[in-house]
Amino acid sequence: MTSETKQRYHAFWDGSALGRCCLYLTGWPGARDGPKPENLVQKWEDPAYRAGEALWRAENTLYFAEGFPSAFVNYGPGCLSAMLGGTYKWAERTVWFENGPVIADWGNPPTPLLRRDSAMYGMVEALTERYLAAGESGRRFFTSLPDIGGTYDILASLRGTENLLLDLYGHPEEVKAYVERLQPVWTAYFQRCASRLAARQGGVSAWMPIWSDRPWYPLQCDFAAMISPEMFAEFVLPDLRRQTESMDRSVYHLDGPGQLPHVGHLLTLPRLNAIQWTPGDGHEDLSDPRWFGLYEEIQRTGKGLVLLGVKSEELEPLLRHVSTKGLYVSCGADAKTAREIVHMAQGFGVK
Repeated sequence: MTSETKQRYHAFWDGSALGRCCLYLTGWPGARDGPKPENLVQKWEDPAYRAGEALWRAENTLYFAEGFPSAFVNYGPGCLSAMLGGTYKWAERTVWFENGPVIADWGNPPTPLLRRDSAMYGMVEALTERYLAAGESGRRFFTSLPDIGGTYDILASLRGTENLLLDLYGHPEEVKAYVERLQPVWTAYFQRCASRLAARQGGVSAWMPIWSDRPWYPLQCDFAAMISPEMFAEFVLPDLRRQTESMDRSVYHLDGPGQLPHVGHLLTLPRLNAIQWTPGDGHEDLSDPRWFGLYEEIQRTGKGLVLLGVKSEELEPLLRHVSTKGLYVSCGADAKTAREIVHMAQGFGVK
């Protein structure tokens, strides 16, 4: 990673820009079909297969602007729940964790303890080490953090989503007390993972391929899409504040219109650096004017804006309507178009 690339990432985290927005741009020189697993077990549990697939992807992708090869330690969103006694089930594109309540009731809930002897803990450790070793051989890719999930999403996996929704009314103090016990476990595991990556590769990335020389994490609470702004302020916001205070940098994963009522609360978090917006299936694309008011609201407070997967043909119209300060955009295209995009983006300096 060049010094100029690092400077642009520093500018993004600082809420500024270096000549243009921070642009994670990939291009494909040829075939895009890589290794295929024989079954779900190999796909998820075989570190040799997964390392080979990550190397193939890094070697068969072109990276432009601030793009860099990154191998995601992917064991599903919220894999920490399976290290706390929860169960998991492999699927083709994701991992399911809510397969039966671990917390049967609030009379005597199990203590949230990281189980180092759990299968999930062992798999994450093994794949992280395999990726780090492969990446260090010629610096072929960066290894990402696992998606350990948000604390309320983890709690929803352990308790059951419907149960937890009812608990916010029937057992609010018990829920808050449990989250306060869960938070230090979450923080300790995050800090262990982040410090390991920073020490071995000089930086940290996540499922959002954003590089940082200091520990950061994409915070989230998908559970929040089902609760009111008042409940978000009472239950989720204090927890997010603690998380932002436990790390140097952070981005919030704002997933779908159900989360929009909480934006005002999120913007009050002083240590939250940026918000990443995902419209969700069936809704307008990231470049649609419907979202310009949201982008302005976020950027007006000095928070950064992260937009992942902008269509190449829609990037220029988008850049005409948003500030490049604190803006991170990812985009994919064929190699020729990718080079044209870099040139085009240079015309949109800091505004």
